[in-house]
Amino acid sequence: MQLSLPVPKSPSGKIYQYSPNPNATPRLFLIGEAPEDRSIVEEHRPRIRREPGPGQTVCPYSGHVAEDEAFTHADDIEAVKKHALWMAENDVNSFLGDWAKNFNRKQPRGSFITMKMEHKPRRRPKPLAIREDLLRSLGCNVCARAYGVYALALFCSDCGSPNVALHFRREIELVQEQIALADELDTQGRGEIAYRIMGNAHEDVLTAFEATLKTVHAHLVRTHLPEQLEKLTGKKAVGNAFQNVERGREVFAKIGLDPFDRLDAVEIDHIRLNIQKRHVLGHNLGIADEHYARFAEDHEPGETITLIGEDIRRFAELCFRVVEHLEDSLIPGVGLSLS
Repeated sequence: MQLSLPVPKSPSGKIYQYSPNPNATPRLFLIGEAPEDRSIVEEHRPRIRREPGPGQTVCPYSGHVAEDEAFTHADDIEAVKKHALWMAENDVNSFLGDWAKNFNRKQPRGSFITMKMEHKPRRRPKPLAIREDLLRSLGCNVCARAYGVYALALFCSDCGSPNVALHFRREIELVQEQIALADELDTQGRGEIAYRIMGNAHEDVLTAFEATLKTVHAHLVRTHLPEQLEKLTGKKAVGNAFQNVERGREVFAKIGLDPFDRLDAVEIDHIRLNIQKRHVLGHNLGIADEHYARFAEDHEPGETITLIGEDIRRFAELCFRVVEHLEDSLIPGVGLSLS
């Protein structure tokens, strides 16, 4: 006889997974259901690491592929053990209770000596295992598998397709919501708080952009140049280079990539200007200084910089195109011109 018990699920029906790859940061993620009738479009087949379905799982943070069992979370093992023990105790209690009843039923009536067996079971509540959904829940745009991760991951946990652009698109959606909220507050005459929220939306674009470039760069170095990991990804080598177009290009040039080579000069200038604008928003309360005035001809030092929702949207879309280009370098079998 083989006893099988389901593992605990989160409110959205996902199961905890823990990457067996110690280099994955972080290692916890969740995997959910997939449509029964799903199929992979032929044009997407070069992007996948494995045929989706049972058997193997892909670490969304590192791309490491292993048997499903290798991703079982230790907490789930303990939860199943506790549940099995609780069920066994209930079975034993039921058996002893029935045994006592049968014993009492068989005792002769009116005899000089009577005996009665009493069973007082210890009733313990059913073990409760609480699983929470992670902040970001997505569905792979290649194999349609639902999964949950922390705010940034690189791959689908089922087919292994690069999903970093999907994550960045979600960041843009959140920025769009902030812009809409700021516009609504502005129409209510609450201009100051509207400006602050608009500024946060603008900063969030660059924060997400910087984090994405840094994560992709570190993964590519770890995958293709592991012996130079500290040299190429350490604080001294990277720092805040991805807050600057030229320095970001220099860092990626060492592994043979230019994240910006699909943008024209005007588009790159727009990103460059908005990076400078973010520094003013984050460090100078939105007041233009002489350094920023050299980038933006429409602002004098001491003026509050203008924030327009459409400009932020364009900034986000241009950053998305850079991320989309970088995502191609994560496709299995794609080589790099390493220097």
